[in-house]
Amino acid sequence: MVSVTARKIRDHSVERASAGLGRVYTGYLISYPIVGRGMVIFRDPHGHRMITTPVKRVLGEPAGKMIYVETENSVYKLEIHGEPLFPMKPSGE
Repeated sequence: MVSVTARKIRDHSVERASAGLGRVYTGYLISYPIVGRGMVIFRDPHGHRMITTPVKRVLGEPAGKMIYVETENSVYKLEIHGEPLFPMKPSGE
């Protein structure tokens, strides 16, 4: 788990053109994004969370301070703050 700021930088959704484009989500990334699964960010102390459509690809280094996550509907730029509370490794390592 690590503190992140996620910004939606592209929206591929057919249903709602540009829905939430540029929106910023601040919270805790529970685990490193995994291709084929939705990315989960817990957003505030009240337990609200953001769950994306399944991840298609992840660009960036797992130990880096910034990664890009492409989902079926969107692309997010994640800025990682501090060190993870638990090791975050991509699957297969």
